[in-house]
Amino acid sequence: MTQLNRRYFLKQGAFAAGFYLFRPILGVFGAFDERTKPTWEQLVEVARWCPTIHNLQPHQLKVLSEDEAALYCDTARMLPIGDPQGIFVTIALGVFIEHLSIAASNFGYKVIVSELHQPLDTKLSGSQLFANLSLVQSSEQEKIHPDLIYRRRTSRLHYDGQPLQKEALEDIQQEAALFGHDFFYDNSDPMVNSIIELNQKSLFDDLNKKANRDELDRLFRYNDNDALNLKDGLWYKAMCFPGNLMRSVFQKHTKWNHGVRSQLLGNYYKNSFKGTRTIGWFAGAFETPSDWLNAGYMFARTWLLLTKHNAYLHPFGSLITNESAYNEMLPLLHGESHRKKVWMIFRAGYSKIPVRSFRLTTDQLILK
Repeated sequence: MTQLNRRYFLKQGAFAAGFYLFRPILGVFGAFDERTKPTWEQLVEVARWCPTIHNLQPHQLKVLSEDEAALYCDTARMLPIGDPQGIFVTIALGVFIEHLSIAASNFGYKVIVSELHQPLDTKLSGSQLFANLSLVQSSEQEKIHPDLIYRRRTSRLHYDGQPLQKEALEDIQQEAALFGHDFFYDNSDPMVNSIIELNQKSLFDDLNKKANRDELDRLFRYNDNDALNLKDGLWYKAMCFPGNLMRSVFQKHTKWNHGVRSQLLGNYYKNSFKGTRTIGWFAGAFETPSDWLNAGYMFARTWLLLTKHNAYLHPFGSLITNESAYNEMLPLLHGESHRKKVWMIFRAGYSKIPVRSFRLTTDQLILK
């Protein structure tokens, strides 16, 4: 075991131990009172493990009081090229808020948005105020346990060839409906193969655009030290792609965009989807920042419910953000989904436990 891997393993073990110590002992002391109110720092310590687009982690929290906090977005962690309206960063903030609330549920509280401010703007610099949050007591029974936040991961590994189990599919459909969204899925080989091929095509199309390539290049962590020290971005191990090869593709792209090398790269990437049997997608209201935030709440919860069923997912972001690919994708999907905006498509299934990406520390996410 390398020194980095040993340190990483020890840090993960320490976090897991701390996480379980953090949980109140339910059912022993009865109803919660003010003495069991969590601090915002405790909630961030758990919620920071939420997924965000490209592991950007744009969320920042400023504690205003025991009950109130202000949620900011670090504009340096936005994507002016890939996400110019801040749509998927807004979704990521919704995911973070929902994770804060799920963490608070273990204390008999929840986190709500008390005020939304201006939509995100990629032209701004510094920290942009996005929303005010309130920590309020709640008697609602939360079906998603905070433990699932730590268990959840993105898996880009080979899947085992089994479709998602019926119980998992039903849980996701029911949860999505609570937020006004529809969940669809397809387990057929023609559908799975078509989506995987289109995803590969769209990704390579994006790579041929220098602006897109340069924006992603700064987010990739091609070696372990960068991943460990920066604690953000797309670590090659989590991407299941050799770091040196990834660096070459992005920084010496002309070597890979034609001929035998292009074909070999395409085959290598396509093989990474081996064992996929279920393609899933969400459709719903997706026009305003409030819609995007609501989508984030829903996506956070459905992903954790998948984790509850010991399943993983892997989003196909290029199929949504690449306009040409998106228009080519829609006819492949079930006709009923066209009545609402399809805004997320992914593969889901079962694999070995994937590597966990690093996360910024709680101190780095709390604004003083």
